[in-house]
Amino acid sequence: MKFFCKKCENRFDGEYKDLFEQLKCPNCKKEDNVLNFIIQGVHPPEAGLGISYWEFEDVLEEGKVNYLREFFEEEFNLHYSRNGDEFILVEKSGQKVDLKNIFEKTQNDGKLQRMVYNIYYVLLHGY
Repeated sequence: MKFFCKKCENRFDGEYKDLFEQLKCPNCKKEDNVLNFIIQGVHPPEAGLGISYWEFEDVLEEGKVNYLREFFEEEFNLHYSRNGDEFILVEKSGQKVDLKNIFEKTQNDGKLQRMVYNIYYVLLHGY
């Protein structure tokens, strides 16, 4: 995943091992980093905080379209589109995707869980 350090403006690659990990910038050693495709810095959630399936649907219905397109294309090789609050998630073949399966995959993978939480956080705070 691509990151941007808000302190020294260094761009670097990194990976979250789990939902609560804080990454340090390899240049200045600060933890004030953001995912490259998310403009606002997001701190990890407190222990036990995640998002429910319904909140996940809210993200897809109301989240920033460009974040969601990039997330689903890069992480799942899926196409995401939205018209109003109606969204569609399909495979490259055109077959619709079972949203519950995608939600479960995000909740069982620390990196994906963190990315979805960050997109949700941005939605809540209107960044």
